[in-house]
Amino acid sequence: MYAQRLHNLYQGNARAHGVFNITKDRDRDGKKQGFARVIQEPTLVDHWESHLSGDIGLGIIPIKDNNNCHWGAIDIDSYNIDHKALVAKLEKHKFPAVVCRSKSGGAHVYFFFNEEIPAVDLHPKLMAISSALGHSGCEIFPKQTEILVERGDTGNFINMPYFAGDKTMRYAFGLDGESLSLEEFLTLSESRMSSLSDFLSLKTKSEKSDELLPHGPPCLQHLCSQGFGEGGRNNALFSMGVYARMANKEDWENTIQSFNMKYMKPPLSAGEVAVIIKQLQKKDYFYKCDDQPIASFCNKDVCMTRKFGVGPGNRNNDLSSLTKINGDPAIWLLNVDGSRVELSTEALVSQIVFQKECVAQINKFPLTMSPRAWQIRMQGLLETLTVVEVASDTTLKGTFEELLAAFCCDRARGFEKEEIAQGIAVWLDGRVYFQVRDIMKHLTVNNFLQYTVNKVGLRLRELGAEKTFWNVNGKGVHVWYLKQEYFGDNAKDKQLPLPPMPRDQGVM
Repeated sequence: MYAQRLHNLYQGNARAHGVFNITKDRDRDGKKQGFARVIQEPTLVDHWESHLSGDIGLGIIPIKDNNNCHWGAIDIDSYNIDHKALVAKLEKHKFPAVVCRSKSGGAHVYFFFNEEIPAVDLHPKLMAISSALGHSGCEIFPKQTEILVERGDTGNFINMPYFAGDKTMRYAFGLDGESLSLEEFLTLSESRMSSLSDFLSLKTKSEKSDELLPHGPPCLQHLCSQGFGEGGRNNALFSMGVYARMANKEDWENTIQSFNMKYMKPPLSAGEVAVIIKQLQKKDYFYKCDDQPIASFCNKDVCMTRKFGVGPGNRNNDLSSLTKINGDPAIWLLNVDGSRVELSTEALVSQIVFQKECVAQINKFPLTMSPRAWQIRMQGLLETLTVVEVASDTTLKGTFEELLAAFCCDRARGFEKEEIAQGIAVWLDGRVYFQVRDIMKHLTVNNFLQYTVNKVGLRLRELGAEKTFWNVNGKGVHVWYLKQEYFGDNAKDKQLPLPPMPRDQGVM
């Protein structure tokens, strides 16, 4: 019963689901380490049963192939978070969310819907909510607003709550901040489902406070609505000064003095304000988006649309959610400023090739980083990589193995050494013998041109094939062989032998 209700609540991608394999308990940042894999199989109620029994941890992908969602989530990776305070903050904002403890001790904030919501509407709204909560930069699910279905893209999954049922550490919190049983969690979640119109009509504090700093950054608007306390006031007033210079060019210095008295609690000293004004008199001045206290409330996507917000040239490109389609060769998918880009391995390691692909696919030219910064950025993405497993017959390796089996099993078979000269496989003494040149011809006829002779040799070695030397009709012949057991049931197929080959008839 519970498995079915969870299956209905977390409706997601119909083609795939995720699993997370833990490789070590915790890294320096407290996060459990491991690797994520996407299995390209539909999610069944049986998977939920296994999840609840503690056998297999299940991950669900919220975005569907039509780029709509029935739920979304904010993943807060702060392991000392006060879950009860977070619930209270959500209730204060009137956000109809359900908070669950994540597997590493952080928080998953879920929003459920009684109808499909386009990811293009859901994702930015969840970003605005996370910023309003003071957790800007958290992962948002769905991570994409559009997935490249034709490329095998599935989107990213989030690990589900109540692994091992009521024995779990991934439990939910009620509206009073106390832990909930699985039954109580389901009842609460089902009662908090929103419609598209109700969800999109939710207002954050910065959206209600535009009159405080008209057309200004949402982070500053939000903080002005509650006041800047001690700690970070200098950084805050500097950014308020950046706004003042843009919004009130003629009298920006007096505006800063006014901001200090009105919003800083307590106000900074006259000397401290004078230092900030002197800094702002320099030619180049930008918001300190990466510094506290505004970093926790940053929403750059919205800020870029504001008249006095951060300009496009003053922000780094957002690269996130690296996915590897584990084929042969591998295909890489990366979020670049919210758009999904398909990359080759070369584009992943070469910044120039990467920029070319972005220009061609999404009409954007990412800002150039130093080589070291690029390497660090890519390594960071690889450490949180999601791997999508693909069927073996869709890879070059799988296709080669199928064609090899077809050459050895689906054509006429030889049963004597001399028949190797006819370009066929010879089944003899529990082994299957063949020549690489005949395999290459078979690959070419089937339009499989991706493997060179050397590559074929490497693949045969990987399959356990060995080489030997035959004397056939007085000539030395290099042949390869595999044990007949390698071909499984194909080895049992009855094949008609070739008609006797004429011998010593001369050449016409």
